[in-house]
Amino acid sequence: MTSKIFLDSSVLIEFLKGINIAFYEQLLSDLDNEFFINDIVVSEYLYYILGFSAGISPRTLQQKRKIKDTLENESKIISTIKNFNFISSNEKILIDAPKLMSDYNLLPNDAIILATCKLHGMKLASHDSDFIIPCESENIELLRDI
Repeated sequence: MTSKIFLDSSVLIEFLKGINIAFYEQLLSDLDNEFFINDIVVSEYLYYILGFSAGISPRTLQQKRKIKDTLENESKIISTIKNFNFISSNEKILIDAPKLMSDYNLLPNDAIILATCKLHGMKLASHDSDFIIPCESENIELLRDI
């Protein structure tokens, strides 16, 4: 039976940092898993790559007009996200997110991720401890490397 798993950016970013590699590889090695990301994950992942690759803040990179150079140097890392299924936000997700923010003291990006998992009945893979209580309360299976 296929498991639908939403990958939080923390899983991708920690893998790039060389942290929690076994967790990432274990998830991806299971051929019964189907992986999903959304625009929030793409944004957070790309933002991290800019700072990580250049060693300076993404805002400084922008001011120096070096974003293009940085992205060209990291094309292999960026292409990694193309291997995952992309799921778009919709009106239901955008309506549910503020309630989830309020109920669980979540920031907007995390609330949108949680609403996406809830709507589509997906498990959530994340290293973010902010998801522990909301996932338990919303009956969303949270996959973490402890």
